Amino acid sequence: MREITPGSIVSSTQYGYLKVPKKVRTQCPGCRKQGEFSLKANFYQIKTGVFSEGICSVCKKPSTFILMIKEDSSKQTKEVTIHVYDPTATNGPLDKIQDNKRISQDLVRSYRSALNVNQSNDHSATAVMTKRVLESLVKNLNTDKAKSQTLSEQFEQLPKNVDLSSPIQTLSQLTRPDTPFFQMLELEKEVDDKTAELLIELLEGLIDYLYVVPEKIETIKQKIEKKY
Repeated sequence: MREITPGSIVSSTQYGYLKVPKKVRTQCPGCRKQGEFSLKANFYQIKTGVFSEGICSVCKKPSTFILMIKEDSSKQTKEVTIHVYDPTATNGPLDKIQDNKRISQDLVRSYRSALNVNQSNDHSATAVMTKRVLESLVKNLNTDKAKSQTLSEQFEQLPKNVDLSSPIQTLSQLTRPDTPFFQMLELEKEVDDKTAELLIELLEGLIDYLYVVPEKIETIKQKIEKKY
């Protein structure tokens, strides 16, 4: 399963008291190209969500979508998240980090344990493992001197030990007038299917880095503060 981000929802419709996505744009599980999917309105209602089918605008083949209904207890409302069935989808960050040699196995094990206890609905263990993942993360990125500090102090030290501006510096180098990348943007070099996919992947990563991730962390912080 792969979650469709809110920014990929092209249009929505009102389905009773729920705002349900009507058209989405995402990578097709079949042809692997970016396509638009118009979701059928005759949803099969189940207890926690609805199933729908969408036809890829590129390859014209159907894909299965699952719209999950989540309750927001703080607002006493319900919201809909949408996922597409994609057999090749990864298991989120875990698949991305477990074979990365730069990342310690302690962090990988802690994160895997956090996922497992959360799936078992063990909320106390989830909180404990979340702390362990955070501690492992800053421990591996900070200097030895910072390891004796509190978790909050270690996060404060993180920007001094990790170059958070590196992705922007790399993009600055990439967009110089003499680079193939810039020449593609100016249509001076031909762009094939694979390169076009890389361009979209770059945009998605940059938008996530500059907007989605900072906003998501701030939103989570506000929700926790409001709840407690």
